[in-house]
Amino acid sequence: MASTSTPPAVHRSQTRLHRFSVGQKVRMKSTVGLSLRDETIFRILAKLPVRDGSPQYRVRSEGETYERVTTEDNLEDAKG
Repeated sequence: MASTSTPPAVHRSQTRLHRFSVGQKVRMKSTVGLSLRDETIFRILAKLPVRDGSPQYRVRSEGETYERVTTEDNLEDAKG
C-alpha cells in the first residue's frame, strides 16, 4: 500500500526549483515600467508553479495594497 503522506514527484521537483522561501524579503532586479525605488523591499507571499522553466512568486511591498507576480530571475535576496 502506498503512503499518502508523500507528495507527488512533480510537486517535490517544483518545490526544489524555488530559490526563495515564503516570508523572505527580496528586491526586484529590473524595475522597467514600474515606479519603484531601488530600495523597495518585497516579501514573498507564495511560491507559484514553474512556468516555461522559470519559478514564479507572488510578492508584495509593505507600502502597496496589491500583489505582483514575478519570476525568480527578476528577484534578489534583500539580506535583511
